[in-house]
Amino acid sequence: MEEAVNDALKTTLAAWGLELGPAAERRLGIFAGELLEKNSMMNLVSKNDEPLLWERHILDSLAGALLLRRLVKPGGTIADAGSGAGFPGLVLAAVLEEFRFELLDSRGKRCDFLGLAAASMLAGNVAVFQRRVGEGGPGAETRYAAVIERAMGQLENILPQCLNILSGGGCFLAWQSGAQLAKGRPAVDAALKKAGGELLENFTYRLPGEETDRHILVFRKRQR
Repeated sequence: MEEAVNDALKTTLAAWGLELGPAAERRLGIFAGELLEKNSMMNLVSKNDEPLLWERHILDSLAGALLLRRLVKPGGTIADAGSGAGFPGLVLAAVLEEFRFELLDSRGKRCDFLGLAAASMLAGNVAVFQRRVGEGGPGAETRYAAVIERAMGQLENILPQCLNILSGGGCFLAWQSGAQLAKGRPAVDAALKKAGGELLENFTYRLPGEETDRHILVFRKRQR
């Protein structure tokens, strides 16, 4: 099993108001170990990111934990749109046992890894589906209490689809860098308006060793 959360990470989590129990740390360690073992074969993360897996990917994913606890009622189902290597959905599922997570990805090999990692973690609150958000087919009718996405490309392209699969009052959380928000983004504004959505919150945080803020934008579809 990969080394558990170190003191520097625990300090950052404590500053955010998030404390991990032993079971959550164990699940995260198993996930990290599985990812590093399979990475050379499956190219799950950049090879250069392997030494920074906890700081750059796992901790960054955990930044959304308290937001979800504030926005979603226990028992709610959360979709990770384009889960990839499990960021942020599988990481959050390891910590937020009160929610059910559906990890959606269009690539079969990624889904195979997600299913394997979830089973190794004994993450009973996780289901994996090979499905692209916004496309038809089985499961397309499902509506979620929240949708999360961390690295799916241009926000204006995914924003309408993510809003459309929310249940009434549900929220869409999008991880964004400071550079992405530094300039005006008329395409995002236009997509949000067309989809009938609104920006509820811009949650800012900072990772260890970084000098610029990161952001999680919280969107909601307006109620009619």
